[in-house]
Amino acid sequence: MPNGKYGFGRIFESPCVAFYKHIGETEKDVPPTEDYAFIVCVYSYAVTEMKMVEKRKFESIEEVAHPLMYIKDPISKEFFLYIDDEIRPATREECRNLEVCAVWDLDHVRDRLMGNDIWNDKEWD
Repeated sequence: MPNGKYGFGRIFESPCVAFYKHIGETEKDVPPTEDYAFIVCVYSYAVTEMKMVEKRKFESIEEVAHPLMYIKDPISKEFFLYIDDEIRPATREECRNLEVCAVWDLDHVRDRLMGNDIWNDKEWD
């Protein structure tokens, strides 16, 4: 990352990547546990730009699945849940604490890993 540290991600079902809370001092300072800071979709080119450190085994098919995310219609202000490539109406409360359904650029992910969340949805502030 630009700060000289190392962020790590685990590729889930395309195009989602789980980014670890652990920030490494070196590229060998890999996360000791599956403790994620966030799971977001990233552009496919971003995945190819990431340096893969190790491949960790998934314990179950559920662990690989696309996580639950939400969508907010900018015009109607209605909320929807994005589940397994399906969209269904939802309440604001059902969407609380979920990631917004979007595709992130690698620069935005780096910013977020370094503590700058200007790219994060401000719906809940």
